[in-house]
Parts: sequence; structure tokens; C-alpha cells
Amino acid sequence: MNVMNAVFPSALHFDAGLPAFLALLLSFGTISLLLGALLIVLARLRSNRSSLETRIRELRSAYEKIETLSHERREFEEKFQAIFDNSPYSIAFNALDGTYLGANKAFLSRWGISREEALTRSVQDLAAVDNDERLRFIQMLERDGSFSNMETKISRPDGAVGYVLFSASLVSIGGLTSILSTAVDVTSLKEAEQSVKRWRQKFDLTTAAAKLTFYEYDVDNDVLSWSGSMLDVLGYNPQEMRGGLDVWTELLHPEDADRATALFEEALSQKKRYIIEYRLRRKDGSYADVFEYGQLFARTPDSPKRVLGIIQDVSETKRTEKALMQSEEKYRAIFNNAPIGIFRTSYDGRFLEANPTLARMLGYRDRDELLSSVESLETGIYPHPHTRRDMLEALLVSPGGIRREIEFKRKDGSPFYAVINASLQFDDSGRPAYLDGTIEDITTRRAAEERLRQSEEKFASIFRLSPDGIVLFGLDTQRIQDVNDAFVDLFGFSREELLGKTTIELGMYQTPAVRERLYELIHAKETIRDYELTAYRKSGEEIVCLLSCQLIDINGHPTVFAVIRDLREMKRMQQLMIQTEKMQSLGGLAAGMAHEINNPLGIIVQGVQNTTRRLDPFLEPNIEVARRHELDLHRLAMFLEERNIFRYLKGIRDAGERAADIVSNMLSFSRNSERTFSSNDLSAIASKALELAGKDFDLKKHYDFRRLNIVREYDPALPLVPCVGTEIEQVILNLVRNAAQAMARAGTESPALTLRTKRMQDWAVIEVEDNGPGIPKDELARIFEPFYTTKKIGEGTGLGLSVSYFIITNNHHGHLSASSREGRGAKFVISLPLGQDA
Repeated sequence: MNVMNAVFPSALHFDAGLPAFLALLLSFGTISLLLGALLIVLARLRSNRSSLETRIRELRSAYEKIETLSHERREFEEKFQAIFDNSPYSIAFNALDGTYLGANKAFLSRWGISREEALTRSVQDLAAVDNDERLRFIQMLERDGSFSNMETKISRPDGAVGYVLFSASLVSIGGLTSILSTAVDVTSLKEAEQSVKRWRQKFDLTTAAAKLTFYEYDVDNDVLSWSGSMLDVLGYNPQEMRGGLDVWTELLHPEDADRATALFEEALSQKKRYIIEYRLRRKDGSYADVFEYGQLFARTPDSPKRVLGIIQDVSETKRTEKALMQSEEKYRAIFNNAPIGIFRTSYDGRFLEANPTLARMLGYRDRDELLSSVESLETGIYPHPHTRRDMLEALLVSPGGIRREIEFKRKDGSPFYAVINASLQFDDSGRPAYLDGTIEDITTRRAAEERLRQSEEKFASIFRLSPDGIVLFGLDTQRIQDVNDAFVDLFGFSREELLGKTTIELGMYQTPAVRERLYELIHAKETIRDYELTAYRKSGEEIVCLLSCQLIDINGHPTVFAVIRDLREMKRMQQLMIQTEKMQSLGGLAAGMAHEINNPLGIIVQGVQNTTRRLDPFLEPNIEVARRHELDLHRLAMFLEERNIFRYLKGIRDAGERAADIVSNMLSFSRNSERTFSSNDLSAIASKALELAGKDFDLKKHYDFRRLNIVREYDPALPLVPCVGTEIEQVILNLVRNAAQAMARAGTESPALTLRTKRMQDWAVIEVEDNGPGIPKDELARIFEPFYTTKKIGEGTGLGLSVSYFIITNNHHGHLSASSREGRGAKFVISLPLGQDA
């Protein structure tokens, strides 16, 4: 039990001090022997006085030896004490009852006590291990007398847990059995091992999760070693895969083998990193898609030339990519073949995506044309810009989705009706980003509903939709039962003024006889077709009409259904056609006259040139004739110069050439064009149109085109444009004459007309801008309508701008638009495609 009480895990950082202790014991034994020898010598001195001298010398020698040994002992003790005290390991001596007999500084420092305090304490006071561990140590001491480097867990003075390598031995000091113990602190080493273990576990977990396989290839010895997730990736144990490079090449997919080995050999030869994607055969015969990352390391004194690499299994990624691609293909198939339009637009009003169905709905060839052509949704697909703005306001209130019936317009401007389902998406900052949705064309459905409504309402839709005036009146009462809007507009009465009245009461006929004749025809034939008559509007204006009517039965009552067509426009067209025919005849006469005029003009110009040459004093023939008649040509030239004869001749020549140009332009403009597209200089065409317009003047109205300030802003870099030159010239001429006449009628001060040519992406643009009175807003929307004119009767036909619009949009697939600011001028913009086939 005394041994049990003496054993303890002494402290932190102990080391075995047994060899030093044994040396100390040997020193003490030697001294004892020397003292015994000295006593023997003294005894002999007593018995043998005769050898005293000799014995004294021997004694002195022995004393000197003792002194030397004592000195060596003191040095040894000092060294031992220095080693004992300064050892980095804890060393302690204990009696068998557990009382401390001694301890070094490391021990005292670790426990935070002084040497005196340690000598008053026992092992039980400073116990740091549990009872089971203490019992195990006691058993080992009792059985073997010692044990060494036993790892054990201890509790430190501050409560922290540490680990030590503990050693203990039974020793005898001065005949007293004691326990010598040492302890080496391995806490840091233990923690490092545990940290390495944890990182190894993390590394193994990461490797397994990422399916990473590591290899090292000894190039010089052709040895390939594997680690990592080889078993998880390919099903092989790393030990099974040991061997040379052929182990790897045999697993390559036949389609990837040549490429993979070539890349590997190239990386070896060029000593560079490499990345290879290929397939490796698994143990079950299937193939895994892998990425390989490798690096060649040169030979060093400590290691051979080797390649380190990582192989990552990307089969799952490949399957995901394939599934995603298949999903994308399915989505794209649905997107492209959906019977409804699908779109994504930006919040500010641009198409981001659209399917082919939507492109066809809107009248475009395909998706690409739709996305490139429609720059602004508000004006590109909505007849009224406020329609989209209203929809955006509704989406801000209900971003999850709205459903509305909306009118859209196609590329050609024609309307169609659709149901739009839209939702609003936001960006990361919470701002509106884009709209997703579908558009379903309900034009056919609406048409069917409209036909049903027409059937139910009988003639109500005919009344509203017909451009001709329609009237229903009873055959017996002769009173008007219903009229459509066109009838109201045609005769100028309100609907309330018409209903219940007779045509006699309204004063629509020239004489009652005309009305009676119509009723006679209805009773006789029940149908009248294309009967021309003259009627009167409410204002008294006379209108020529074409009447068709039929007797029908409505609810058992005979009713006259009459359709009245306004013939005023047709009559005007007939007059226009007559006028056009006259103009064509006049054009033919003008062309013939121009040819006839060209002949005398040629003679005049040629005569002036010949006269000028025959007056030249330096021509040899003139000199010879003048010498024959004794005439001084130089004096004659001086006379002619002084009398301005040369200037008059030059004026005649210039006037003749100018007249010839005018005649040439008239001929070019009056000729019938074959509408052959060719590459033309728009700036030259504009200048030619200005030159023709410059001949436009009216003496009665003091109007002269030449008084305008003409500004030409031509782009010299504008390429040749495929077009019909005469038609574009006609359009420009019409626009500049309209502008000039408008400024003249308004009395514009300092009238100016600007012609510009420029390029805007794939379009050639011509702008005609004036500083005249401008065009009122209510008239601006109708200026391209046929027969619409703001000029007085007889001054214009209303066909100039409509013909120009037709030439640009239909013949040349371009655009013609107008903008105006009242009182500040108007601007017409012609856009012609540069890519049109010439």
C-alpha cells in the first residue's frame, strides 16, 4: 500500500533521471572504501612504528586522492543538480507513502508551488489521473519495478485536460526505497495528431463527396499509385490499380484513348499542366465521365521525376447537363410550337424574347425580324400607346398577373384582337425588370361572336359597318324607322331628327315627283338597283347618290331597306381621271414640243460657239482672212469687248444651255417609267427635284419658288440607294412644292426649306423641313388619306401625299412620316432600305 500511495503522474514535462542518480550512488561507495583503507593504515602505524614515514606518505597520498574525489563529487553533484533543476521535463522523488522527497523546477513551475511547499505535500494532494489509471500504474510497478512512456490523460492545475508520457521506477537512496517519476507533456503533439486526423476526415469526406481520385505517377520507374475515391468512382480498390501507365490506358474509352494519351504525352514533353476530359471504364463495365488535372514535377535529390494529378467524376454533372439540355429542348419545342404567342419584354418597352407564333400574329416573317424591327412596344404593336401604360399600372398593383383583351396592330398596321396574360418580374433591388406572358389571338373568335351578334341584331351591324347610308322606313307609313351613322353623316341630320319623319318632311328630294316614282318602282319590282338621283343635305348642299332598295318583311310589316351611296367622290375621281388624261396628253405634247425646241436651242448654242471661235484673234484661219481684208483682229476684239459683245454672246450660250437643261428635266419627268430599280444618288435626285421646283411660280399670287432660302445638308458618305429615281424625284418634288405653297399662303417671313440626306443604320433617309405654319394636329393624322386636302377647291386634288405614301411604302418598302409644330414648321421623313435588291 505504501507503493500505491507513492505512485502519481508527477506533473507536466517529466523525463527519466535514473542514470544520473546511479552515478551519484557509485560516487558515495567509492568514498566509503577509501575511508576504510585509511583506518587500516592507521592501525598498522600503531603496530609498526618503524614504517611510520612510509605510512605517512601513503596516508598523504590517500588524502590527496580523497580530496580529488571529493572535488569531483562536488562537481558531479553540481552538474547533477543543474541537469535536475533545468530539465524541461518534470522529475520528482516520492517516498513509498507518497510524500515528495524532491522535485525539479519544471515540476514546481507546472504545479505553481515552491520547493518547500512540495516537500509538505503528497501525491494524493496533487493527483491528476483517475483511480483506474493509478491502479494500473501501481500494478505495473509492483510486478516489474518500473514502466516507461505510458500515455495518460491528466487534469492540469487550471482545469484544462492534457496528455503526458509517464515513466516511473523503484530506486534505493541511502537504503530507503523511493519512487523516481518523469513526465513528458505530449498535449501539443496529441492535439496536432487529432487535428491531422480531423483534417484527414474532412479531406476524405470532401474527396468522397466530390468523387476525387488522386494519383502519383513515377515517370522514371513507370509506377502508378492511387488514392482517394477510386473505389467510389470506378469500383476498384486502389491496391488493385497499382502498376504502370498501362493500368490507366487500359481503362480508357476506345473513342477517347488516342486523344487522352496524346494530351498526356504532350504535357510530359512540354512539362506543363494539363486538363483532359474523357471516359474511364468502371469495374462493372460502364463508363464514367471524368475531368483530369495533372502537373509534372521535375526530379529532385529527394524525389524522382513524377506526375501528380486529380481525377474527378463528372458523370452526374454530365447527366444533369444532358437532362437540362433535354429539358431546354422540350421547353424550346413547346416555346416554338405553342399555338399562342409567348413573350418576354423589358419594363421600358423592348422585346427580349418572342416565339414564332407571336411573330406570325404580328405579321413578321420570324422571331428575328420581330425583335430587330420593333424598337418600341408602345408604337410598334399597340395602336394606342396609352394601352401599354395602362397595363403597366395594373401590373404594379397586381404583379402576379393580369388578363386583358387588347387590340394590337400587325406589321402592316392592320389590327387584331388578342387576350394577353402578363406578369411583372422584379430585379434584385426590387425595381420592375421585365414582363412575361402569353398572347392569344381571338380575332377569329371575336369574328364569330360578331357574326352571332349580327345575326341576333339583324341589320344593326350592317347599319354601323356599312360605308354607305342605310335607311329603313315603312312602306305604308313612309316614315323612317332606323338609319345608320353613314346616313346621318351623308345628310347632316342627327339621328333624332330623322327617326319618325318622311323624306318629304326632311326636304331630301328635288321634287315630290321623284319620290313618287321611286315608290312606284318599289311596288312594281320590290327591288331597285343603282338608281341615280340628286338629293339634298340638311344644309341644302346638293349631292348625287346611287340608290338601291329592296322590300323586306320585318315582324309582319312590309319595310323598305334602302342603301344610298355617295357618288361625289366617284364623280370627283371621274373628273380627276379626265384631268389626268388631259395631263397625259399635255405631257405628250410637251415632250414633242421639247424635242422641237431642242433643235433650235442646239442651233443657237452651236451658233454662239462658232461665232466666238471666228472672233478669236489667235486662230490661224481668222488671222489669214483678216490679213486678206486688211483687218486688225486685236482692235476688233477690243471693240467687241468694250461693247460687251462677248458678254452678250456668253449670255446667249448660258441661256440656251439652261433652256436645254430645263427641257431635258421636263422630258425625264414626263416619260413613263418602267419602274426599274437602280442604284441612285439621293442627293443628286433631291437637287434635281429642287431644280424642277424652281420653275414653279404664279404671277397672280406673286409666288416664286426661287425666293425661298434653300438649305442643302447632304451626307457625302451616303452610299448609292436602290430605288426608282423618277418616283423618288416625284415624291420630293411634291413635298417641296407643298411646303413652298404652304409658306406662301401663310405669308411666312424669311421662308426657308431644308433638304437633308443621311444614313441611319440600314436605311437611307431624306428629310424635307420648312419653317412655315405647320400642320394642325387634327389634320396631321389624315394627310396621307386619298382626296384629303387642306387647299381650297380647285387648288388641289388631295392625291399628292397619298400617291407619295404609296410610292414609298408599297413600291419601295420604306417609310414616309410627318411631324409638325403649329406655327413652327413641318418635317417629312422618307426612309428607304439600303438592302433592297436593285
